[in-house]
Formats: sequence, C-alpha cells, structure tokens
Amino acid sequence: MPENKKEFPDWDVFYGQNDVKTMPWYEKNLDLDMVEEIQHLDKGRFLDLGTGPGTQAIELAKKGFIVTGSDVSPSAIKKAKSSTTNVNFVIDDILNSKFERESFDYILDRGCFHVLSVDERITYLSQIKQILKKNGMIFLKCMSKNEKNLPEDKGPHKFDKEEIINYFKSDFEIKKSKDTVYYGTLKPLPKALFFVMKKSEDLT
Repeated sequence: MPENKKEFPDWDVFYGQNDVKTMPWYEKNLDLDMVEEIQHLDKGRFLDLGTGPGTQAIELAKKGFIVTGSDVSPSAIKKAKSSTTNVNFVIDDILNSKFERESFDYILDRGCFHVLSVDERITYLSQIKQILKKNGMIFLKCMSKNEKNLPEDKGPHKFDKEEIINYFKSDFEIKKSKDTVYYGTLKPLPKALFFVMKKSEDLT
C-alpha cells in the first residue's frame, strides 16, 4: 500500500515563530537511550543531525565529544548558537550535504529520518554513508507504528523495526534495535524505535 503523503511545516518559519521549549521534540537533557550508549564510546566527532533546539548537541559536547549540530533551518541554528559556544552549529541539508567525506565518527538522528518521503530516504542513506567514517555509527530514533495516539495523517512517519532494518541492512550492521519512547513535551510520551547501527567496513 502506498505511503500516505504528509505535509510538514516550513521548518525555518516554524522555528522562527515558535519557542523551542514548546516543540514536541524538545528535551533539555540527553535522550536517555543515548545516555546508555555513550558510556561505551570512544570520544570522537559527533553530528547531531536535525539539531533543532540544539539540546542534544550541547549535552553531547558536555560529555567530551567534538560536536557539530546541523539543521536546514537558519532560525533553528541562530537560536541554538545563542545557547552555547561549545558546539559548531551549521546550516546544512542532509539531502544535499556540504560536509566532507568521512567527517564524523558518530551521527545522532533524533527526528530527521521520520519526516522524509520514500524517495528522500534513499538520498539520505547515500549522504549518511559518505559523511560517516569507516566503522562509524549512527544512532537513530524514529516514531513507532505502535504509537496510536497521534493521527496517521499528521506528525512524523511511523515505522516498524523491519522497515528500518530493510532500509539500512545493506550498508550497516544493526547492533541494536529496541522499543522505547520519544522524550519531549508530549504526554504520554509517544512510542518510538531506537537503533544503533555501524557502517559496514567495506564501505568508503
């Protein structure tokens, strides 16, 4: 069955007109699923993809990582920059990224993939593979199909585990997949999926 076409806001207008603390995905603290994961990581270069309010990038920097936060919205980046000088916040579109090849050891995507159309996801994967270093890792959180409180025609696309695995399995080793929640301002917290995936060694 074809996936429903969803309309998303102009992200720059959205960030320009709204207080980031009111946004559904706003979470001041580091995502609890990431708190567990970074305990096992060597320090390196981290990209917070679709950084939005910048909170996750800021918290990762506090943990000793060299962090870049990217977003397509200049308004989001402007607001994020006002919060810290310890993160390199930049305007960038992952579908046409300006980052150099193998720029990052790690990528956190906590809301980008699940707002992309089917065609855009293929471009996304190609770009992710390019900017991740050999053996680099991506941490992906997306909305789960088990979430029933949010209308089907609104909000992010919803996935089951098999769908995400099918997108990534050719180029990434799936290290972890789990059912979790999306930490933010919505109550109850929406059901989500969390993946830890490692770039295949033979990819350059």
